[in-house]
Amino acid sequence: MSARTKARKAAFDLLYEAEQRGRNLAQALNAFDTRQAAKLQSLSEADYVRSILAGLDTNGAAIDAEISGALRNWTLERLFPVDRAILRIAVWELRHTDTPSDVVRSEALSLAADYGSDDAVSFIGGVLGSLTKAP
Repeated sequence: MSARTKARKAAFDLLYEAEQRGRNLAQALNAFDTRQAAKLQSLSEADYVRSILAGLDTNGAAIDAEISGALRNWTLERLFPVDRAILRIAVWELRHTDTPSDVVRSEALSLAADYGSDDAVSFIGGVLGSLTKAP
């Protein structure tokens, strides 16, 4: 498993945990840093987790608006928290990194297959597909 794949999973775990515990992203990042201090881990992985969470903290409203705009007959609030977290990470990566869109989509679908709702893979694939189509 690549460092970025591990980082996406860790960011997903933290984003989901924060939402479930009513924490903001700064608190989630602080908890992550505390845990990282207690164990050895690849620096690039930990740095990418920080980038994802800091990026979502800074750009979360715009990312949520973009996701909401791609939803049909559905609202962001109605999504399963796991599916919402996966979409947030993927859209942040699409808009704020140089990661190729096919890699972002593949990684998001992998998380969806492992942790998402029953229809998460097709649903998330559809949302990301609509966000990556050329105008």
